[in-house]
Amino acid sequence: MLQTRVLSLCLLGALALSAAGCGGVDKKACGRLENTLNGIRRQAMAQVDDPTQVARTYASGAATLRGQAKKTDGNLRKSAEKAAGALDQLGRQVQAAADGTGSSVDSSALIAATNDLKHTCGS
Repeated sequence: MLQTRVLSLCLLGALALSAAGCGGVDKKACGRLENTLNGIRRQAMAQVDDPTQVARTYASGAATLRGQAKKTDGNLRKSAEKAAGALDQLGRQVQAAADGTGSSVDSSALIAATNDLKHTCGS
């Protein structure tokens, strides 16, 4: 349980990378994406003792990001979809670690995706 909790806390740090804000391309869309990622982070932090719920939060957040991505285009859409995919992947890894069927959780895809999104948004 402690290992899963520590892993969850590390993953929350990856989501926090997106909190710097967006300011370029489509500022409103970047702001919505930023708010969504911050909401996912806050919700997951409140659930850190329940990795299964954290995994659900990531999956739900990924679906929300995909919906927002459909309202954008070009590089912003690609970046948002990449972040959504990374959240899905992370959710599966957290769930597998909680179930004992997975041994590691790798947040590098989410870190890369949020960095890409920040870059696309001009921050």
